[in-house]
Amino acid sequence: MTSDSSASALPRKRLILFAQDKGGIGKSFVATLLHDFLSGRVSGLKAFDLDHANSTFQRYVPDAEFIDTDVDADKLAVLDRLVEALQEHDVVLADNRAAGGAKVQQYLEESRLTALQGELGFALVFVVIAVDDKDAVSQIADLVDTHGEQVQWLVVRNLRDGAEPSVFMASKTRQRLLALGAIEIAVPGLAEVTRNRLQQANLTVGRGRSAPELHLLDRSRCVRFHERMAEEFGKAASLILP
Repeated sequence: MTSDSSASALPRKRLILFAQDKGGIGKSFVATLLHDFLSGRVSGLKAFDLDHANSTFQRYVPDAEFIDTDVDADKLAVLDRLVEALQEHDVVLADNRAAGGAKVQQYLEESRLTALQGELGFALVFVVIAVDDKDAVSQIADLVDTHGEQVQWLVVRNLRDGAEPSVFMASKTRQRLLALGAIEIAVPGLAEVTRNRLQQANLTVGRGRSAPELHLLDRSRCVRFHERMAEEFGKAASLILP
């Protein structure tokens, strides 16, 4: 469980995985925000993009390494690269691809990775994105059914529409996560014009703070947003920092 006491007892190293595969919920955006936060605080950080087709995360984080998970089940050992990277890095962050979650779950099952965390010396952290969508909540529920106390949970409430995700907030899934000691944070909405300009320039919010190609107003919004996210991710520091 991810209570303060258990989090403090976690192994030093972290494998942080965006476990859902539903598209359009903001996985890659949140992954870039988390990478911004970690890169300023973790010297041994390695990022991976599991979406070889669209490479959204890698466009924003050029150092992210591709792993193609669109392979047959007997070739899913390509994901061993995530674990191998922990030999040289304290934190490994992996953004999943839309419709790719089943392959990742197959890998976790066949490798027994959750059971080997202690022997391998790392904690597996699932990041799940909560939006006002029944399918997204159902997918989180399935992950909780499968992994429960075996992993640590970071719940990110995506407030892209300005309001709390009411479907998730009222769900039994949220109550189960809280009972497991999940840490919840919120990602506020970013002005659409600034978000679009960041996307056009392949810039993270962190880099957008000083990017000369952005308007001063956009840079100012990035500064404020980055500060807000530092506060939010700071709430989960015991979970995501080595």
